[in-house]
Amino acid sequence: MEQQAEQNPGRDEAAERIVQSVRLARQPIVDADLKTIGYELLYRAADSDQVARIGNSNQATASTVLNALSEIGLDHLVGGKLAFINVPGKLLFSDVLEGISAHSVVLEVLETVDCDERCADAIRRMKKAGYRIALDDFPPAWIDKPCVAESQYVKFDVFAVGVEATAAAVPAARRAGLKVIAEKVEDWDAYDRLRGAGVDYFQGHFVSRPEMVVRPTVRASKANLMGLIVLLQDEEASLAEIVERINTDLALSYRLLRLVNSSAIGLRRRVDSVEEAVRLLGLNAVRSLVYLSALTGVDGKPPALIHNTMVRARFAELLAAQSRMANPPTAFLVGLFSNLDAFYNQPLAQLVEELPLTEDVARALLEGEGSLGELLEYVRFYEKGQWLEGDIETAVTALNEVAPNCYLDALRWDEALRESLGGL
Repeated sequence: MEQQAEQNPGRDEAAERIVQSVRLARQPIVDADLKTIGYELLYRAADSDQVARIGNSNQATASTVLNALSEIGLDHLVGGKLAFINVPGKLLFSDVLEGISAHSVVLEVLETVDCDERCADAIRRMKKAGYRIALDDFPPAWIDKPCVAESQYVKFDVFAVGVEATAAAVPAARRAGLKVIAEKVEDWDAYDRLRGAGVDYFQGHFVSRPEMVVRPTVRASKANLMGLIVLLQDEEASLAEIVERINTDLALSYRLLRLVNSSAIGLRRRVDSVEEAVRLLGLNAVRSLVYLSALTGVDGKPPALIHNTMVRARFAELLAAQSRMANPPTAFLVGLFSNLDAFYNQPLAQLVEELPLTEDVARALLEGEGSLGELLEYVRFYEKGQWLEGDIETAVTALNEVAPNCYLDALRWDEALRESLGGL
């Protein structure tokens, strides 16, 4: 585990603006022939940080997992290699991480967690969910502890215990069925000696210092996340209610759609609505995504942009339902994502390319083509008070007839939504 400096960061309201950044660092883990087999993904609080500044280990892990799986993406971060992520005891013993599992993710159980039967049980649950397990900063004397038999890797801190003690611990680790990772290997002499002792993998400055990866993002609404958490605890809540609440948060919808087609989940299927994404992933994955988003403490988006986007999405959905021009949930998604570039300060084409959208949705957003594209064009003109003429397209006449009531209903829906989320 990377050396960490504890702190209690204050809230800087000036930093809570339209565009935020998600960031993490990655450091390669190599085999004895110096071929990269994976990366440890490391929490970073600011772009300039060279080491982790952690005030809350659970929040740090939640942020790292969320950024890796649904913001930056494992494909971009590690390709087809392994991703090693620290996990503190509280998250290990909860079910937060179980819904979003990834066979390429190795959870590093910290040395602060007692390696007892309770830990072994938690590790078994995580393995069943699809994770691999590494014991991080593991004291060599603990090699007979209960959690060892359930793990695949053990990491020895060479800087802390020394080269000789690390080398001496290799035979016992091998007998326990563990692959040995020597971390904080700072020079080539230490690498040569540990390689000769049979260490499997290496991590440290002798290969590479941690590399920062930064991506712009938009913060999810904390109020909406809290409301979703409450809703997800209600056993009688319908799928439609959950989908509607997710649809009201651009950031959460964006994360969900990135996640559904990521290598972490492996569904390899294009989706064209949040409803379909929820059905494919299942409520456990949705819960985990919501919980992780809430744990990162994110909030703060520009109200005018938010409300304009929500009204547009709902207006498109209602028009689609009335005119039968398109599938209403898909029309909502097109309206919602039509402002994605304004939130992320990135070209819409770049953002659309990263999302698992169907060709029809992508063409509607980027080229205004197809029935969804025509619907979006109509919505944009209507917002400006410019009605399209009926002789352009037969469908426009039908839209003109229902648009006033649909737009008023969209405004009322947004107002009711704001009230339900505390007047945001």
